[in-house]
Amino acid sequence: MTTLSHPFKDSPEPLEVPKEHAANVNTLYEWMKDQPRFPSFSKNHAYLFLHACLWNVDDAKKALQKYAQIHANSPDIFDNRDIMGAGVQMTLNATHMVALPRTTPEGYRLLYYRLSDTDPSKMNFTEAVKSFCMFNDAQISVDGIMEGYIVIFDMKGVRLGHLARVQFGPLRVFMNYIQDAHPVRLKKIYIVHTASFINQVMALVKPLIKSELLGLLQFTTAGPEEIVGVDYLPKDFGGPFDEVAIMHAEQKKRLETEYREWLMDSGVFKEAPKQKNSSANAIKPPVKAFRGLEID
Repeated sequence: MTTLSHPFKDSPEPLEVPKEHAANVNTLYEWMKDQPRFPSFSKNHAYLFLHACLWNVDDAKKALQKYAQIHANSPDIFDNRDIMGAGVQMTLNATHMVALPRTTPEGYRLLYYRLSDTDPSKMNFTEAVKSFCMFNDAQISVDGIMEGYIVIFDMKGVRLGHLARVQFGPLRVFMNYIQDAHPVRLKKIYIVHTASFINQVMALVKPLIKSELLGLLQFTTAGPEEIVGVDYLPKDFGGPFDEVAIMHAEQKKRLETEYREWLMDSGVFKEAPKQKNSSANAIKPPVKAFRGLEID
């Protein structure tokens, strides 16, 4: 049980839902409350997941099931979510994770990720995945219902030594979570400053990537200024906004102050353990087939 507001920290009351979707949000929320092993999801969770699934109730049910199950089955990533923890701090001090200030005309938020310390020994892959998920959960809280996200991964400084530190277990969890349970509309993933060993990277992750996500990937050896207008970018790339390092420091501070307690509290959103000899505790499956979260 939580006393804080989730998934939007500063919105304890249900957000206003477009009239044409209000009935489906109510239907989904009532179903959520009827699941004996679900955590205490809020009505805003129903709105968030239904929006991410393009208003398809059955798809939203399946995404919520996966969300609760993955959180329960991956404690190394989704438990002990203290932003001041040593492993998370090591990740945040070796990377830049930034939500860029300006949204696209379509209402999409741009997220930019890169290494700030290129020493492979500074990367613990499990902690990196954990930190990435914490950053994104907080960003969802900041943004509210966002029309979509464009992700930019900058490979500048990435070495084969980093690839050697990737662990398959956390990688599989991450890919399952992003594709089946992360409640956002993912629009595009740009891999910029693509490294010469990108084929080795893809050989590792391709077995885990569904065709929908694969279709979002775009690789280029150029920088982000070549794929999105400089008007959206920081000064590092000729844009009008503060340097990436400055924005990262500001957003990191927000996580450490405004979101520390909230992130630790969010660890409760997982499926409860199944009680022995009790079929009543099983999550009730949706009727129709699952098409999944909205991935263009």
